[in-house]
Amino acid sequence: MPDTLGELIESYRSDPQSSFRKLSHGVRVKHDRLLARITKEHGHRSLKQIRARNLVAWHDGWLGKGKIATAHSLMSRLRVVLRFGATILEDKECRRLAERLTEMRFERPLPRKKALSSEQARQIRAKAREWFGWYSLALAQAFQFELRLNQRSVIGEWVPIGEAEHSSVRRKTEGREEKWVKGLRWSNLDETFVLRHVNGKRAPELQFDIKNARMVMEELAIYAQVSVEELTRDHLPQDGPIIINDVTGLPWSTAEYRRKWRLVADHAGIPKHVLNMDSGKPPAQA
Repeated sequence: MPDTLGELIESYRSDPQSSFRKLSHGVRVKHDRLLARITKEHGHRSLKQIRARNLVAWHDGWLGKGKIATAHSLMSRLRVVLRFGATILEDKECRRLAERLTEMRFERPLPRKKALSSEQARQIRAKAREWFGWYSLALAQAFQFELRLNQRSVIGEWVPIGEAEHSSVRRKTEGREEKWVKGLRWSNLDETFVLRHVNGKRAPELQFDIKNARMVMEELAIYAQVSVEELTRDHLPQDGPIIINDVTGLPWSTAEYRRKWRLVADHAGIPKHVLNMDSGKPPAQA
């Protein structure tokens, strides 16, 4: 049984029955950063010596100057780790702490109410193409806005070659091999312009009739160098990722796309508080 919080976190990361191992690569990386911070700051603490007042003090420290979302994320990871210890490891100290946390209430971040307007989406598309020459970013923006998809669902993500998902799209970067998964593919767009897409392993298949998505059809027509009225499925590729970085010829990396989107958004006059994640929400009024 683990003696310290750090040992418990390491067990959570490595145990074959841990929920951590079932997370997608992107989520696992995000959670791993949070777990690393908890380990660095409090991993040396013996589970037997941790009390409810310690948990409150940790939360207050993480909260800092209004960092509600950060504190909430860290406490959420701590809850999951302790539940793992209580259930899978059947550790009595983990059970005690998990029960204490269940009884405790902490401030939660307010849900984001910002959303991109249709005019803002149009401005981003125009600036991406006309000012920067990033036609792929304009197309990705159209898909996100019209189909209410998040960034990862549209551009996909690069994951280590050992991850379970299959993909023939691969690259070598910084001495490691990666593959591209989860993004939109031309092979899922049929002759009637119905796009089929699955967001995740347990998610149902989504279907979109993109003939009704004006922004997407406009960007596809620009891609094919024809008018919207002339556009047919034969004008477009049959296979491969739909969103390809205009410079590298490969799908965008998550961090690079986010940086470039912000650069375009700034140039288009989009306020800093409006983020790329707001593209997939119901549109705000222009």
